Amino acid sequence: MDVIISLPTGPKVLSSQSHYWTQYLFRGSPSELYEINALASTYMRLVEAAVAEYQLASIALREFWANHYSLGLPLIHRSISHFETCVSDVHRAIDTYRRLRNHKSRDPLSIYLADHKPAFVSDSVASRFREVRDAIHHLPEKIGKGEVVEGQFIALKPDGLEVPHPTEAGQTNKTFYRLVIGPYELTFEEISRTLTELSATTKHIAKFQPDRANWGTNTA
Repeated sequence: MDVIISLPTGPKVLSSQSHYWTQYLFRGSPSELYEINALASTYMRLVEAAVAEYQLASIALREFWANHYSLGLPLIHRSISHFETCVSDVHRAIDTYRRLRNHKSRDPLSIYLADHKPAFVSDSVASRFREVRDAIHHLPEKIGKGEVVEGQFIALKPDGLEVPHPTEAGQTNKTFYRLVIGPYELTFEEISRTLTELSATTKHIAKFQPDRANWGTNTA
């Protein structure tokens, strides 16, 4: 079997992360409200973590299939764990951004983000990550309810299509392009695309400059 790993490189940790934290530490928080600051900082941290986990998962997956001298189970287990953490962080980041963007205070940062509506805030995208995240975190419960059954993956396992090799008789090509757990799946392409959008939004947040001169006497 020839293995093809259809895995986009995904984003790298952006300079917006260091810019945001430098601003926060030396110029002040983006809001005078504690909740806004907590949500914004949590979002930034989760996106940075999700990107790092995706890169670590990708490295371990490629190393597993490049290893022809041993079974290499620790590598694939490590890749699965990194992918599971990545998906969980993405789900949490999406939820955090939605809360920040729609905060009841109508804080200037929330208003600023109202015009920035990336695809990941839509239910069609967010629900896919939520379903996989829930399958990861509630697997024993789902097994007990019969929602995950024999023959389905019980970890977030890389998977794909296996087809006959076009030129070599008796040989096959298998293309890994998705992650599957139970009846749920996410493609590598949609994970990479969402991570790219999440990362771009950290840059948008990092650019925000609050009008601190007009803040009240309450401290954030």
